[in-house]
Amino acid sequence: MAGALLAILEAVGLTVLLTVVAGVIGVVLGAPVMLLSRSKSAAVRAVYWTFVHMVRGVPSLVWLFIAFFGITQIGITLSPMASALITLSVIAIASMAEIYRGGLSAIAVGQWEASSALGLGRWPLFKDVLYPQLFRAVSPTVATYLVGLLKESALASTIGVAEVTFVAGQQTQFYGNGLLFFAFAGLIYLVLSLPLGVLSRTIHSRLTRRYAVL
Repeated sequence: MAGALLAILEAVGLTVLLTVVAGVIGVVLGAPVMLLSRSKSAAVRAVYWTFVHMVRGVPSLVWLFIAFFGITQIGITLSPMASALITLSVIAIASMAEIYRGGLSAIAVGQWEASSALGLGRWPLFKDVLYPQLFRAVSPTVATYLVGLLKESALASTIGVAEVTFVAGQQTQFYGNGLLFFAFAGLIYLVLSLPLGVLSRTIHSRLTRRYAVL
């Protein structure tokens, strides 16, 4: 029985990998994607809203099955891990773009006007004025989303990725003690989520001290 629990614990690496890779991609690429929503071109804005609504409007599990099972119909075959990483990353980009868009909308219009009056270009405006305040404002929401992403990584078990939930299921099939193994898996997810909350509070506190409060 101890060996079964150890096997579940060893699967933490894949769970963390899925969460970190998808989370970093979402956090980094979500910001430039969000800028499409502020484009002067109606066509570009339409592309943004179509992307966001398509990605977020369809259950993550459906997208995962499309990436793993569906696209084989057009001659593309992905491994379970690649399918999970791509699916979670694309969903993270769309979700983070919307989080950033909401945070940016909360910044006072006067700051945009003042920056324009000072002659700041678009990139300096975002880099030096808006983005620092944006990240301060959305850091708690981002942490909440990343905790959700950690839990959503369990969906990868449905296509055979040997992360925590998948291995817990394997051990249940072999030993038959589902309560023990899945409770242990739940405890692992809980422990993994705690550092995200601590990191969020630390970042939020530092950005609040450094930059003006909205």
